[in-house]
Amino acid sequence: MREVKYRTWWSKTMCEVTCIDFAYNECFLKHQLQTTNDFIEKIVPLNEVKIMQWTGLKDKNGTEIYEGDIVKYPHIVSEKSNWEVSFRRGSFVIKQKHFGISLHELSHKNNLEVIGNIYENPELLGRKNAFSKLSYFCKKCFEKDN
Repeated sequence: MREVKYRTWWSKTMCEVTCIDFAYNECFLKHQLQTTNDFIEKIVPLNEVKIMQWTGLKDKNGTEIYEGDIVKYPHIVSEKSNWEVSFRRGSFVIKQKHFGISLHELSHKNNLEVIGNIYENPELLGRKNAFSKLSYFCKKCFEKDN
């Protein structure tokens, strides 16, 4: 049985998810502060986060591949070599606009390379702003409690 892991995009920050409480619609986040390298935890409403599941795969550098990641995959002839990792019809896929391929069917999946994600690097997919509909809070929200 594979390990199930999540991360989330909240307040313009990528965070580790330690628990999801669907009964109370809350998400427990763990985040490392850049200034002190300390870890802090936050509980936030589910409607304020974008949750991404781990695919169970790692890229050629050992980086875990999550939904929302942007990967480079050089083995498909296409005008662009950057692909978005997404979950569609019961399977993780890499996709470009209207074309997708199941991650688990790729013959050279160990050549995938995570180069960013759709929230921090939308320009890698030719997008200007992939998260304009999300509401954000100041990054200082993590630091208020400390």
